[in-house]
Amino acid sequence: MNKTSPGLQRLAERFDVLKNLHGHALLDEAGFDAFAAANGPRIVFFAEDPAKVPETWDLTIILPEAVKAMSGLRVGLLPPDAARRLAPRYGITLWPALLVLRDGEFLGAIEGLKDWAVYRERIPALLAGPASRPPGIGIPVRTVGMASGTCH
Repeated sequence: MNKTSPGLQRLAERFDVLKNLHGHALLDEAGFDAFAAANGPRIVFFAEDPAKVPETWDLTIILPEAVKAMSGLRVGLLPPDAARRLAPRYGITLWPALLVLRDGEFLGAIEGLKDWAVYRERIPALLAGPASRPPGIGIPVRTVGMASGTCH
């Protein structure tokens, strides 16, 4: 019995179109690290099941248009199962999302569906900005044995 929903099958077909038409890389969890660590600017589309998050469809249309004028930018497409498993590493909690990297370093993420103009503005801004540490997963860090507010 096939457990794949019709929406996931259609998303896989759409990803194939993006790969064939625009040269985007189809990723899985095993290939993600190599793609993300490679030199140059990268964007990874973290997709969700369109039955749960219909805006995923919109981003499959917006993304190629938003990045087509950006030379040297590689785009990776991450299906929902792998995207859900990798999202905590980058603090991604809202779908769909774009992860922006350069030379393997985290530059930022754009979460949720945005207006076209936001993508055209924020992607170049993130690519031009400094690398930073990916956000945590919401677990506070505390030092054992130190009084609150002291530094020695």
